[in-house]
Amino acid sequence: MLIWSSTWVAIKIGLEDVPPLLSAGTRFAIAGVGLLVLAKAMGRPLRTDAKLAAVLGLLPFAAAYGLIYWGEQYVPSGLAAVLFGVMPLYSAGIASVALDDEPLRARLIAGIAVAIGGLALAFSESLALGDAKWAPLAASACALAPLAAAIGNVSIKRRGARLDPIALNGWAMLGGGALLLAMSAPTEDWGSTAITSQALGSIAYLAVIGSAVPFVTLTRLLRELPAVTMSYITLLLPFGALAFGAAIYDERVTVAALGGALLVASGLVIAQWPRRQVVLAEAS
Repeated sequence: MLIWSSTWVAIKIGLEDVPPLLSAGTRFAIAGVGLLVLAKAMGRPLRTDAKLAAVLGLLPFAAAYGLIYWGEQYVPSGLAAVLFGVMPLYSAGIASVALDDEPLRARLIAGIAVAIGGLALAFSESLALGDAKWAPLAASACALAPLAAAIGNVSIKRRGARLDPIALNGWAMLGGGALLLAMSAPTEDWGSTAITSQALGSIAYLAVIGSAVPFVTLTRLLRELPAVTMSYITLLLPFGALAFGAAIYDERVTVAALGGALLVASGLVIAQWPRRQVVLAEAS
């Protein structure tokens, strides 16, 4: 949890010197190559499910992180994490359709209503604290990004149970990084990039600690746990991200930001409250 909480401010720091798509693309290209080299060194086969790797490269890595990196140019990193915290709601809806053992429950509707209130608070605070011109679009991008990530998690649950997580994530990250770099080349000015120790440190940290380690671990855990359960980590990310943003990047932690994070977390708890507890409560 601490790793993923810290990545939001690490992205923000890197964006001071490197354009967003170039930064994200370099991160995932390095992480992908590193994982494939590691798999080869360990004697593991490099072959994987090409369709699943393509879906992961396109959605969680290219689409979701392309939106996050772009959005963080204009809104505080902690508030971007709050907006991303809606991911379990996306996961629950998608899993109810795609996975037989994760049905949609009525409590999800109540949870969504509460979480939407939290998102509204975070969204309005992003507009107040972010760039005057681009903050609305940037906040929307950060709220849309977890949809792509949720589709990726459900896809791993459906197709990735028997795959080597190192090779799968290696090819997916390499593909996602290549897509981001391909989009960056005609749209961003690479000549304006400042190769500073800060930029290099940000990319290196995000490639190794923020990508290779947590995403391989996530793929392993999805073999055993429901996709929605695994998305619950985003319940805690906003609080850590707000703290890291305040401590490292001097971002303001406002009452509205904390209230939004608490409402999102509360909505997700309501949406996924164990059925057995509800039955016992009704019986008493």
